[in-house]
Amino acid sequence: MRELVSPAPIVTTGIPLGESQATEPQTTTTIALKDRYHAVEVEKFDVLEGVEFPTDYIQSLQDEIVKEFGKSQQFKQVLPAGQNPADATASTLRLSGTVTYFDPGNRAERYFGSGQGHIVIYVVLGDRPTGETLVTDQISATLSGGIFGGNPKNITHEFAKTLANTTKLLLEKPVPSPGELAPPEAAGPRPPSTDHKVVTISSGNYDQGQVNLNAEASTGYRLVAFTPKGMESADVTMESSATPPQVYQYRVLHTHLFGNLEKDLNKAALDGYRYCPNTLAWLAGGFGAVGFAIIEKPPVPSKTSYEYRVHAATQLSNAQKDVVKDQRENFSLVGTFETADRHIALMERTVSKAGE
Repeated sequence: MRELVSPAPIVTTGIPLGESQATEPQTTTTIALKDRYHAVEVEKFDVLEGVEFPTDYIQSLQDEIVKEFGKSQQFKQVLPAGQNPADATASTLRLSGTVTYFDPGNRAERYFGSGQGHIVIYVVLGDRPTGETLVTDQISATLSGGIFGGNPKNITHEFAKTLANTTKLLLEKPVPSPGELAPPEAAGPRPPSTDHKVVTISSGNYDQGQVNLNAEASTGYRLVAFTPKGMESADVTMESSATPPQVYQYRVLHTHLFGNLEKDLNKAALDGYRYCPNTLAWLAGGFGAVGFAIIEKPPVPSKTSYEYRVHAATQLSNAQKDVVKDQRENFSLVGTFETADRHIALMERTVSKAGE
């Protein structure tokens, strides 16, 4: 039986229909974003209509991000929105974002080890002077404890810590050339089309989730957004995009070992599948949490195949080194995730098919 719901709000994250979803390897420049930009302006984040996120949390979120960025020392200057760097010539990033999901959890239950709070934010790093979008990512954080169960507002601190770590990985990416800049629709979530479906994938029932995805895909729908809702479930938004019988196909990958996730990705890539952006997640499994990702096969076979590497480093500095090393071999960073003790980086590169 299909597990279909239509929760509000629903958001899509700028995956262009009918085009390649993940970013192509960027090899035209060797200048890393971290070496170009030395200041960042942190804007107050937006909240998607329909998401109940307290107004005072918005200010707290900005304050915590400024604080964590300052502690991380990845920028010479960290500025609240509207302030200018002391050095007028400094190349400056602008950080913006949209809260797309928030669950405060249950403070009383957190005291006993459950009742976690969760937040998902679509973040954008852009060039402040031009407004051009350089990097986007979907980042989630969890509030699992604290004194007397932890104040729900502390989720802003947990998110800021996760964002600071993730940003260090994102800034290892090369400065994109003009032809590699993200499309305008990537600058923020957009409402789904009127013709859309939402498939809920529940933890421990991933095989059925794959069946449900392909059931909708068989009628012409394509994945356009993925929203993890804690560790128990995730919502997949699909929009009408294809005309049967030429339709998209999906596989839901889930494994306890990230090394096995790499093997599964590369095996599926040989069959024409490719990683779907923002679907890398850490969800509950039968015997502990599992690494999770969704991959897609287009209706018409692509002339390009893909190769993947998955790194799960205990030290952030090692994860950064892994990203830099792989980029020298024409890989691109296409997915990140933070667990309690691992920094996950998913790398992708294009490879030519035999005889083409």
